[in-house]
Amino acid sequence: MLRGRLHILSLVGLVLGIACTEAALATTAIVPRDDEMVVESRAIVIGRVLGLSTSVDVDTDLVYTYTRIAVNTVLKGNVTAREIVLKELGGETRERGTMIFGMPKFEAGQDVLVYLNTWPDGSLRVHQGFLGKFKINRDQVTGRLFVERQLEGENVSIMAGSGNNGTNRSELETYTRRIESLMEANRAKMLAFEQSYYSDVPLLSEPADYHAKEFKDEMTPLWALLNPTTPSRWFEPDSNQPVVFYVNPTGAPSFLQLQEDMQSAMSAWSIGSLRVNYGGTTGGCGVQVADGANTISFNNCDNYFSASQSCSGLLAVSGIVRYMPNQTTTIGGTRYAKAIEANMSFNPYGLCNFTNRCQLQEVVTHEMGHGLGLGHSSDSNATMSGYVHFDNRCASLMPDDAQGINTIYPGGSSVGQLRIMTYDLPAASMDRDYTAHLEASGGMGGYNWRIVSGQMPYGLQLGLSGMLFGKTTASGNHQFVAEVRDLSGNTSQGSFMLVVKQPGLAPAITSIVYKKKKVFLTGDNFEEGAMVYVDGEGLTASLDGSTLKTQKRKQKVGLHFVYVVNPDGKQSGTFQFIVE
Repeated sequence: MLRGRLHILSLVGLVLGIACTEAALATTAIVPRDDEMVVESRAIVIGRVLGLSTSVDVDTDLVYTYTRIAVNTVLKGNVTAREIVLKELGGETRERGTMIFGMPKFEAGQDVLVYLNTWPDGSLRVHQGFLGKFKINRDQVTGRLFVERQLEGENVSIMAGSGNNGTNRSELETYTRRIESLMEANRAKMLAFEQSYYSDVPLLSEPADYHAKEFKDEMTPLWALLNPTTPSRWFEPDSNQPVVFYVNPTGAPSFLQLQEDMQSAMSAWSIGSLRVNYGGTTGGCGVQVADGANTISFNNCDNYFSASQSCSGLLAVSGIVRYMPNQTTTIGGTRYAKAIEANMSFNPYGLCNFTNRCQLQEVVTHEMGHGLGLGHSSDSNATMSGYVHFDNRCASLMPDDAQGINTIYPGGSSVGQLRIMTYDLPAASMDRDYTAHLEASGGMGGYNWRIVSGQMPYGLQLGLSGMLFGKTTASGNHQFVAEVRDLSGNTSQGSFMLVVKQPGLAPAITSIVYKKKKVFLTGDNFEEGAMVYVDGEGLTASLDGSTLKTQKRKQKVGLHFVYVVNPDGKQSGTFQFIVE
C-alpha cells in the first residue's frame, strides 16, 4: 500500500488518510523500465543533498522547492558544476502551500542517485517525479551501498504489477554498471530523444532566478513548516453550494464521452452535504496554472509532464493546489483550511494505458477524491486505495471512501426510498461499442450495482457505477436482474431486457406522436445517432429505449411524411402523421 504523509482518522475499523495542510496533489503512476529511464533522462548524477528552500512563484502564486546537491559522480549528461540546484513544483512557505505527493522527497545530508531532465527554461528537475530519485544507504550487515527507489511514503497510486518493471533496489555498484551498460546499448536512442525533445533547451546547473531570490530574501528554509497540522477542505458545502469542476477537452482520448464520464466521477462524490458539479468546458489546463477555477485537462499545456516515448511513468496528478491557511473551520475536532483551487492533469504520454471509459472513470474518481481533500486509504478495495484496480468499478465509491468523505463533509440524509429509475435499455448492435446507464434515486447515495440473476451478453459488462459497456457478438434478447445498494445497505432490484440486434437491419416505425413541437417515434432497430426526416427535412433525435425523440420544430397543420435513417445508411419505410 502506498501512502504519503497523512493525517489518519480511526473510523470504526477503517483507516483513511486525509491530505495535509499544504495544497496536496496526488499521482497515478506506472514504474518505468530501467532502459526507459536511461534513454529519457538528460542527466544521471550521484551526490549529496546540501539543503532545501522554497519560494512562491509571483506569476502563479504556487510554491516551488529548490534542492542543492553536491555532485560526486556524473553517469550521464553535460553536468560540469560541482553543485547543482533542482527546481520542483510543490513545497511550503509561511504563507503558501503547494504539496505534490508524487514529487521526489529530499533530506539534507542524504546521498542520492537521481535521473534528471529540465523544465522548458533549462532548470533541472527529477525525471518522472519520485520515480527518478533513489536514496543511497549502507547495509548495516554487509557494509555495501544500496540504491532504493522510495515507493512507500509517496501518496501515489501504482498500477498493479508495474512495480516489477524497473529496478527498485540494488547494490549501488551493480546498478551503476547496469546504467552504463544500458547507455552503451541505447546511445542512438538517447541521441534521437535528446534531439527530438531538448534540442533547443539548455541544461542549467541552477535555475536562472535562484540567486536573485536568495538576494531578495525570497527563499524559505524547508524546515519552517515541516510539520503542518491543518488539512484542507472546501467550505462551499457548508452553505449548500457545490464544488464546481471545469473540463478542457483538448487532447482527451477519443473513446471518452467527456461530459458524461467526468460527471460520473463528480456524481460519485456527491453524497452527504457534498455536491460536485460539472461547470462546462474551459481553456484552463495543467497544474502549474492557477487561475481560480478547478480544472481537469489532458493536454499538458504547462509542460508539467516530461517527454516520454514509453507508456509508463506519471499518468495523472491532482489535488488542492491553493488554500487559505488563515481561514479555517473545525469539523469533528479537526481544523481545516479553506481550499481555493484544485486541478487534475492527465499525462498525454501515458494515455495509452487506458483502453476504455470505465478505466479512465476510475482514475478520475480517485484523483478527484484527492482534490476534495482525501488521501489514500489502507482498505485495498477502496477507490482511494494506493493501487489502481481496473476491476470494472468505473466511477464508484466503496464504503471506506464514503465514510472518509462524510467525515470531511458531514451532513445530508436519506432522500426517500431507494428506487431504480431506469426501466428500458437502448438496444445494442452486434460488434459495436455499447454504453448505457442504470440510474437510481433516494436512499443515502453512493450506489453500487451488481447482477443478481440472468446474464449480460458476452462482451458486455456492468460496472459498479451502473454503467453498461463493451461490445458483443451475441444477438438476441438477454434478460437479467440488477441490484443497487446504497451506503446504508438498502437495496432495490429491477429486471431488464437488453436486445442485441444483428447488423444491417433497417429501422422500422410502428407509431408516431407529435406533441410540444417534438416528434416521438416508436419502432424497431433504431440506433443512436439516427436522423428523423419530416417532409424531407433532417432533424436530430435522441434515443430512449425504442423511442426516438426529435429536436423541437413546429410543424404546420396537415399531413406529414416521416422516415428514419440510421448511421449506417439503412432507411425505414415512410410513415404518415397529421397535425390538427
